[in-house]
Amino acid sequence: MTGTNNINVDILDEIIIGRVEPQIYAFTTETIPNYLKVGDTYRPIEIRLNEWRKYFPNLEKKFENAAKVDDETFFRDYAVHYFLENELKRNRLERDAFKDILRYSNEFFKNATEKDLQDAIEDIKNGHKNNDSKYQYYRFDESHIPITHTYSRTENYNLRPNQQETIQKFREAINKGRKNLLMYAVMRFGKSFTSMCCAVEMDAKIVVVVSAKADVKEEWKRTVESHIKFDGYSFLDSNSLLKSDTIIAEKEKANEKIVLFLTLQDLQGDVIKSKHVEVFENQIDLLLIDETHFGARATEYGKVLKEENLNAKEIKSELKLNDNTLDDLEITTKVFNAKIRIHLSGTPYRILMNSEFTNHDIIAFYQFSNIAADQEKWDLENLYKDDIKEWDNPYYGFPQMIRFAFNPNESSRKKMEEMKNKGITYAFSELFRPQSITINKENKLHKKFKYEQEIIDLLKVIDGSEKDANLLSFLDYHKIKDGKMCRHIVCVLPYRASCDALEELIKNHKFIHLNNYEIINISGVENEKIYKDTQAVQSKIKKCESENIKTITLTVNRMLTGSTVHEWDTMLYLKDTASPQEYDQAIFRLQNQYIKVFKEPNGDVVKYNMKPQTLLVDFNPNRMFQMQEHKSQIYNVNTDSNGNSKLEDRIKKELEISPIVVLNNNKIVQIQPADILDAIRKYSSSRSVFDEATTISIDYSLLDIEEIKAEIEKQGKIGSRQGIEIKPSEGEGDEIDLDDESDSYDNENQDDTKNKTQNDEAVTDYKGQFAMFYARILFFAFLTNSRVKSLQEVIDHIKDNPDNLRIVSNLNLDKEILSLFQKHINPFILSELDYKIQNINSLANDTAISPIERASNAMKKFSRLSDSEIVTPEIVTDKIINSLPVNAIDKSTLLLDIAAKQGEFVYAVYKKFGKEVANKFYSIPTSKIAYEFTRKVYSLLELDVNLIEENYTSYDLIKENKLIEKDIIKINKKEMKFNITQVTQLEFLSLKNEVL
Repeated sequence: MTGTNNINVDILDEIIIGRVEPQIYAFTTETIPNYLKVGDTYRPIEIRLNEWRKYFPNLEKKFENAAKVDDETFFRDYAVHYFLENELKRNRLERDAFKDILRYSNEFFKNATEKDLQDAIEDIKNGHKNNDSKYQYYRFDESHIPITHTYSRTENYNLRPNQQETIQKFREAINKGRKNLLMYAVMRFGKSFTSMCCAVEMDAKIVVVVSAKADVKEEWKRTVESHIKFDGYSFLDSNSLLKSDTIIAEKEKANEKIVLFLTLQDLQGDVIKSKHVEVFENQIDLLLIDETHFGARATEYGKVLKEENLNAKEIKSELKLNDNTLDDLEITTKVFNAKIRIHLSGTPYRILMNSEFTNHDIIAFYQFSNIAADQEKWDLENLYKDDIKEWDNPYYGFPQMIRFAFNPNESSRKKMEEMKNKGITYAFSELFRPQSITINKENKLHKKFKYEQEIIDLLKVIDGSEKDANLLSFLDYHKIKDGKMCRHIVCVLPYRASCDALEELIKNHKFIHLNNYEIINISGVENEKIYKDTQAVQSKIKKCESENIKTITLTVNRMLTGSTVHEWDTMLYLKDTASPQEYDQAIFRLQNQYIKVFKEPNGDVVKYNMKPQTLLVDFNPNRMFQMQEHKSQIYNVNTDSNGNSKLEDRIKKELEISPIVVLNNNKIVQIQPADILDAIRKYSSSRSVFDEATTISIDYSLLDIEEIKAEIEKQGKIGSRQGIEIKPSEGEGDEIDLDDESDSYDNENQDDTKNKTQNDEAVTDYKGQFAMFYARILFFAFLTNSRVKSLQEVIDHIKDNPDNLRIVSNLNLDKEILSLFQKHINPFILSELDYKIQNINSLANDTAISPIERASNAMKKFSRLSDSEIVTPEIVTDKIINSLPVNAIDKSTLLLDIAAKQGEFVYAVYKKFGKEVANKFYSIPTSKIAYEFTRKVYSLLELDVNLIEENYTSYDLIKENKLIEKDIIKINKKEMKFNITQVTQLEFLSLKNEVL
């Protein structure tokens, strides 16, 4: 035993290697007599010699010496080789000098001795002293070898109940022959630990972990090496493969099991690197795809994860090659040959939309709400016992997240409004745009914000230097200060240079609180090498906390996936994103336990929760509401809680666990489920049906069902005289314009989330056709007077309802196809569709608002019905109606729109002259579908729907050249005489088009 102050350090002696200086080493071997092998190493010499012993078992070490001239300068083995060859004329080993050499190296020198090496080093040192150019020297100031260690295998914590349940589901899944599984669980569930328990459960000998995030390697290493449950497993990484190209075989021979961690970046490319050959030659028992939402489905990174695995014969067959071709083809292609795969993610939202996993494949579905529920349940069942402490709870220390949904300060709001009026979609990210997004050495423009004054104003309100009625100065809030919150803040910014600009701004301006924080810029374009890895950032924050220094970490995407900084307690989300996946991955960084353990002299332990609550500050309240609604939908679908009918209940539970507060006119308000649903509906009310339809995800697997495929292929564009026409199945379908929902600022996450079963052009066509099919369903939801919340309810209300049957007929919807669609569609996508149906239906039938408001909402849901059926904008209808002589209009006046699309003119008359006059307004629709839209507006305005012609359309009039004769026209077979006799229907159409 060795020790310091009676502390047993035996374990440390085994673990810690410490800083290693470069060494020159030499050995002899009986295999190559009279030769001396001379090399250098940057690891312990014995590790390097053991690698050589694989080929020369009886080697004998002859020499070792530091490869240093002084404390700041070192040299390579090349310098020693130069001296041996050129000064002493020692010849190198020729390749054919000896037979049966397992590993040839030209670093063997004939008749070289230990004295030769001593002389060489002496000459190298003299050369440095005399500034001799024959040797190459290296400055030593940045060449220290990092400390490497193996974790002590002492951990022995038990599985939590949720983890045990996951392993049980894993066993059930593989017993059923399921091979591609998903572990959907939030951060701190313990996905790496649970995955390794699955490896133990199936007695996996070779486990490979792949990830697009290199930062997660250390977590896997710690998990594998520290817990006694995984005794017998060796952790390897890419560097391990460089040490030996047969390391897997060696471990197997030694009865060791392996866990190999590789990055998708390292594996990228079509050619197998020499270090990876053994990996692809072996069958892998368990393949773990960590952070599978990130990179694993990208076009290039994801190639190696495809499940096809053809041998040489099969490849020849696929390529139609004869047996004499590709004789040297490797048996294994560059695709992992894995028995079982488990995808790990806390935010697999896009993945769940593409039908890759069924309910049988999902072995875990665990959210922070589940953690909170289990935490509470444990307390109720155990805390009454005298010998139980609070910290015995396996979920002790998981923080509660308080969410602040604040609007920015006044000047920032005005600037963003200006930008939006100019067509800038991502206004908040634009607000934080630096003057240059790349390094500008001359004027330092990357350190200056484009809208600097607005950013200063925002920070002053946050800091407490200034006040704003809609933004809390939370850093100056006494409860936060007294509770020691906001000690370690992470700011998520849109551009890397934004980090440099924010750092410069905080340092150079006077703030009450912000100037007391140390800025840790981990993503800026300047000084980007200060924090080389995750450990450097973690160590810096840990050191600051130990010295009672508060920190602000500035990042864009770095360390927002798969990383843990225990001290982070507050996040300021200062960029736009449309991706729930990116958003949740970021905010989850706050949700980890931060516990300090105190030991009393008598041996008792007290565990202090350093972070009982965390703060998320988002300056886009609508986004926070939408993300909450989206997560609740995902949860309900996965737990079969009847989707949208239980959505409000699910949101209520989430808000109880993680409340959302807003500030309106200096008053803090806690958000309720109804507030979120109302905000979503309000947002939806301003979007047309086609806008809504194009945002719904697509389940391309439905195309495998012939009836559905045929129906989708019939879908055309909004482009015929019959309105929204279904084209015959011959020929290519047209597509409607589609919104681009991609996030311009999510540059790291290049996920390709759709199943590319067709080529890109075909998929694009189907996307437009699916959107048209969705639009028809949503039109039904709006046009029907029935209350519907889902596709199933749409189907149920079609039968035995004459009005619904008429609407379905005019929309060209088929009940049987709808039933097939509902039965086979991905449940997550069905939930999206159901929620759109519910929102649109509730907007159309909301009796809480006035008829005029309901009609106004209807106007927003329709834009154009076809190329020739463009709905007249409200500003134009108002202009036309206002041009009518007021004294010519009274309660007995008959008015006629002979080209009605959706009742836009009767709506204008209602606004101008009131209901009594509007109830004498007749309409001839341009198509059967226009009849339905016009009828809906009449119904919403509580007007007589019999004033709308049912039996013919405007185009029938034109086609048959039936002009109005003697001011008489038939409406529903009733002859009518109208006051405005000088305007024919053609002139009226011409007038509308001219105004447009």
